[in-house]
Amino acid sequence: MTGTLILVRHGQSLWNKDNLFCGWVDIKLSETGREQARHSSRLISESGYVQPDVCFTSRLSRAIETANIILEEMDVQYVDVFKTWRLNERHYGKLQGESKGHILETYGEEKYQFWRRAYDGCPPLSEKGDKYYSIDDRRYLDTPESELPRGESLRMTLQRLLPFYTSEVDPRLKKDQTVLIVTHGSIVRALVKYLYEISDEAISKVNIPNGIPIAIKLDADLKPLTSEFEYLDPERAKIEAAKVARQGYETNSNTK
Repeated sequence: MTGTLILVRHGQSLWNKDNLFCGWVDIKLSETGREQARHSSRLISESGYVQPDVCFTSRLSRAIETANIILEEMDVQYVDVFKTWRLNERHYGKLQGESKGHILETYGEEKYQFWRRAYDGCPPLSEKGDKYYSIDDRRYLDTPESELPRGESLRMTLQRLLPFYTSEVDPRLKKDQTVLIVTHGSIVRALVKYLYEISDEAISKVNIPNGIPIAIKLDADLKPLTSEFEYLDPERAKIEAAKVARQGYETNSNTK
């Protein structure tokens, strides 16, 4: 028996469209993002994988709306949906709300790429009173503010994600369930790093496109059956991932 994990980065948000750092700022989907969510549902349905038994998502609207669209399009709105801040995007600290092109121009390529892609690249921490501090929002009232991030590297993101993943997702996979996780680019990067044991250096080259599912079959030990993760639309994923990699270098990028 094997479980199936389906990972989806949310559809394009309005800030993805404008090439801004989103992080924990709650930004809605663009119309392109909604269509990407609908396309995700078609890819899953046409792939031959079993329909989701359960869905996990973040507490940010762009992921929640993407999950809702996928479940509606697949006619499985009855499955349980669990929302947690541990599936939120990486907190980008003081970069949140900033133009990627502006950060690149201001700090240079080395610092920009370090903050954006290096496994230990933690941006400057946000402070209470900052416009996009974000963690004092009412959606996090059930968690002490001291436990919430004010800026994170990918390593820190994985560290706050793993306890939830191992306690809530793994048991369902062990029961041969199909688990759908609709989340954010950094969370998908963190999970594929963990599952496929990708090196700290190699993960800096991994870019996750919006709205193209990754389907992972797992063995009884919850190890992937393939040596590399696979998109349900690999050709489109390659094109869109290249666009993600170029963000900040092109002023009119349409994806995050």
